[in-house]
Amino acid sequence: MTMEQSSCTEDRIQHSLERCLCHLGVDSPDKKLWNAGLCISRWCLEELVKRHPHNFLILLQKILQKTKEVLKECQYELVVPLTLLFSAALLKSPYLGAGCGVLQEAYLLFHRFLAWPEPCSSASKRLLVIIEQEIRAPGISFQRLVRTEQAISSDINCSKILVVLLVSPDADAPQEVQLTSEQLSTMHYSSRNTITTLILHSFQAAFGTKLDLRVLHAALQEKELYELEQLYETITGSMEAATSVADHTAAREGLLRSLEKLRESLSVPSGDGCSETGSLESLMLPYPKCHTCLWDDDNFDVLKDLLSVDSDLDSPPECFPKIDEDDTFDTSIDEEDEQDSSIKRWSVPSVSSGVESDFSEDMAHEDTEVGQGSHLRVRKKPKKKSKSLLGLERFSLLFKTPHSPSTSRRVQSMGYNGDITKDYLMTGAQLKHSGTPMRHIRHLNVSTAPIDPSAPQRHICVRRRPILSCDEGNEAEALTVVKVVTFGGDREAGRLARAYSDLQQKERRCPQLTRTCKLQFYFVPTKSKTVSPGAGHMPTEGQESNCQEVEDSTTDIAQMLGMMDPWYERNVFSLLSLSSEVLSEAPPKEDDVSCGTGATEHRLPLLADLVLYYCRHADQPILVQLYQAELTLEGGEKRKEVFIHSLELGHTAGARAVKSMGAASKRLGIDEEREAVPLTLNVAYNKVAVSGRSHWIHKEAVCTSINLRHSEQLDSKEGLQLTMTEVVKKQSSKSKKGYNQILISEVKVDKMQVTAQGNGSTFAVCLDQDKKMFIQSVKRCEVSLCSKPGSSSDWRSYKTLPGQIQPLHPTFCSLLCLPVTAFSAGGQ
Repeated sequence: MTMEQSSCTEDRIQHSLERCLCHLGVDSPDKKLWNAGLCISRWCLEELVKRHPHNFLILLQKILQKTKEVLKECQYELVVPLTLLFSAALLKSPYLGAGCGVLQEAYLLFHRFLAWPEPCSSASKRLLVIIEQEIRAPGISFQRLVRTEQAISSDINCSKILVVLLVSPDADAPQEVQLTSEQLSTMHYSSRNTITTLILHSFQAAFGTKLDLRVLHAALQEKELYELEQLYETITGSMEAATSVADHTAAREGLLRSLEKLRESLSVPSGDGCSETGSLESLMLPYPKCHTCLWDDDNFDVLKDLLSVDSDLDSPPECFPKIDEDDTFDTSIDEEDEQDSSIKRWSVPSVSSGVESDFSEDMAHEDTEVGQGSHLRVRKKPKKKSKSLLGLERFSLLFKTPHSPSTSRRVQSMGYNGDITKDYLMTGAQLKHSGTPMRHIRHLNVSTAPIDPSAPQRHICVRRRPILSCDEGNEAEALTVVKVVTFGGDREAGRLARAYSDLQQKERRCPQLTRTCKLQFYFVPTKSKTVSPGAGHMPTEGQESNCQEVEDSTTDIAQMLGMMDPWYERNVFSLLSLSSEVLSEAPPKEDDVSCGTGATEHRLPLLADLVLYYCRHADQPILVQLYQAELTLEGGEKRKEVFIHSLELGHTAGARAVKSMGAASKRLGIDEEREAVPLTLNVAYNKVAVSGRSHWIHKEAVCTSINLRHSEQLDSKEGLQLTMTEVVKKQSSKSKKGYNQILISEVKVDKMQVTAQGNGSTFAVCLDQDKKMFIQSVKRCEVSLCSKPGSSSDWRSYKTLPGQIQPLHPTFCSLLCLPVTAFSAGGQ
């Protein structure tokens, strides 16, 4: 490029980069006006950069300039997007010379973000790992991604990635979703073309313009497939070996020597020293293998059918023995935990655990002892202890309360008012009589005060698992990663939640999917179809039309994910602002990019391209709390259902079921709340205050509807918004129908119980706006947080022994959450 062209291109890249990062995390009334343009700004930047191979280096330099501004101005919201933009540009960069210094500068620059709060530090740490590997072995990120997505390695221990698109039946799926799933599932590459692309990329990433890529491509065309496979295995071994070398320079030079020998064996000429024999080429990044499954059930049986083709799911499952349900209180600490307990005491919980460890872990690892005079004193330190731990231990003293020695303030705030010192002694005494080795028990030494033998012996919760978590089982060891992509709104999110809960139950009894693969869930919100309850019915003269279109499903769950992750909100959630025609449109054939080696990159619709970006670059789970509804039907039958977004009870549920019937709903009629038949209900709910404290409220109310909805506030991950439509007065009118004078009240709750009063009185319930989850003739409904299945998590299944009582409150258990993958966990 000429200097004038280069200057113009740099300006355009700079402008596109600024557009990608502007207004991130900003909430304003006119935000929706510019969402349609901003949500495709990253896609526009990528389209601009791929026009010339040198543009990738320009983009990397511009990102580093912007990163310096962010570091100077402390713009926290831009750190994660910058790491993602840099890694994406680095992935597709054809060549970065050792002398350009971009990677070295980036490493030093992003290393400074490690001291920043989450999610800045974690995102920077992940990028630093990528940069280090690229310095040692240029192009290793490209190689690994294609190798796992295409599963071209013959090694059975090689990891691979499968993308599964769960699409609703044709009648429910929007046009852009049907087109996207069809295009992605039909894209296939031959092994020869994929291996050839990887070989070309490895040589170009190492030698740049010193090697004529066209000559190399011609030499590869003369080889048989098995020869290409052998050559590629040699290259892969050299690159992977280079990533494990400590010295960056030695690793890169060793890889260049290996590739130089392979070049000589192929009889491909190379430039002498600084001379250039060819030009850089933009090699195509192959699309991943995608499978489309029609999905209309609340389970993942379609995944088992799909994965059984390439896995051993058809073989007899290695079911684990059933765990004793009474094995709830594990107060012992094994030797491994005992050795590094001092380190665990100050460690930060991982992202997958969700939130901070609960109070029981603090109790199990208490660092102080109760001395004489009921004053806390520091326990004797070991002879050898690092300075960092000593500093942290002194820092912890700031949070101790010497004036309240016998009770932990945090435990008191959670509703426990007992004597913790006595509880620890009672627990130790019981374990001693039961034969449990006392050397594994940590208890508090207290004064020799007499203990009342008639006092009931009580257990205290010494649970070391976090309150909010998701059960991944042995997924970390699985070699196959299955990326499950779900399209839709809150209705589909509820279906995904029930399928995940069903999977947890089945996998606990007999592991199959989690034994062979790791599941990652991706959620792409799409516009819901609308129905017209008055379709096909023309109103008569003087009659008001009731033909307004009613939304079939909302997208509140996706909106909440966008609030926690601004990059998800920009690149995924904001796609709702684009029309179906724009999302379905593909670039014309004359715009196809020629890769210079005879291959042509086939362009996909806009939605398909954005979905691939989401699946490739998002890998951080955001935990969304699930809720459980225990329903008692009129005949005494009981059933449990899981929901994630909303529970509608009474008139609202019935009206939604009627509206889902389309044109037939007009014959049945849909009354408003003020015309609905009221219900006499006994309502009890646990009101949650801003401080986190809660208390139960019991009342008898005459209501038409009671609705629970997932709160959209960031501080309400475990709360529901309760809306009660109460009838204050029944008014009569000249017409046959009476009118209700209603009062609508809202409160934040985490539990609710509703019972219909009177013989034969029942109500209807609808979960997650799904007509298939419409349940009639319900006598009682009890809503609570959904807990993880298992002996050590569901505390409500604990059976007390003589002399024992239920420990603390039964809701203090590990909660079941749906891990939805995003670009950052938002410090969750």
